[in-house]
Amino acid sequence: MKQLIKPVFQNEKNIICAFSTKEGASDKSPYEQEAVFQMLQMNHLPKVYPKQVHGNHVALIKKDSSFHMNQGNLILPDTDGMVTNQKQLVLTTVHADCLAVFFYDPIQHVIGLVHAGWRGSAQKIAEKAAILMINEFQSNPSDIKVFISPGISSCCFETGVEVFDAFQKSFSWASDYAEKKGDKYFLDLKKINERQLMELGIKDITIDPDCTCCHSDLYCSYRKEPGTTKRMGALMVMV
Repeated sequence: MKQLIKPVFQNEKNIICAFSTKEGASDKSPYEQEAVFQMLQMNHLPKVYPKQVHGNHVALIKKDSSFHMNQGNLILPDTDGMVTNQKQLVLTTVHADCLAVFFYDPIQHVIGLVHAGWRGSAQKIAEKAAILMINEFQSNPSDIKVFISPGISSCCFETGVEVFDAFQKSFSWASDYAEKKGDKYFLDLKKINERQLMELGIKDITIDPDCTCCHSDLYCSYRKEPGTTKRMGALMVMV
């Protein structure tokens, strides 16, 4: 049987979350894969579709928020992350090597989801989402649970000095997560995102070890398959 998704936060009762595999991918962005929506019982619920730009804007979605609607779904321009306390609203992001970072506070009943590529990671998008949860919804960092999805790992994320420099400007400790080989750097985006969140006091962080580039049979990888339009989906809803 084909594996369409990897479950996320399986043991939590009040949320449904998943990260799709290549088999469960959408042909393009935004994420539209009816088989996965039906499997997760999300097909009848409104979706939030951010138009991702590899930035660090995190949208705050509350009951009185005003956003553009299209066929019952929320469309968020120039957005790579979302935080909300609203139930029955499916947060979505799309991925083909970049990380999905899932947030859940079971005490204040808040969820968050961000698309963290190297640019977003260097611009602290995960930290920004967590700070929104803390400031807007009074989340205690010790209550926030985080899951970092499959994504390109340090074994395959080879970059030039300009990318490494972008991380050094943001993080004094960036070199702890970079291995230099010749004039190239191999960066660990998963650990960099984890470190951002740990410095806020978040301790409950799970990292999926799978590298999307190494396992392009199971996952979409833009680096392994340049030009591919297929996108895996990260999905999250509070019920």
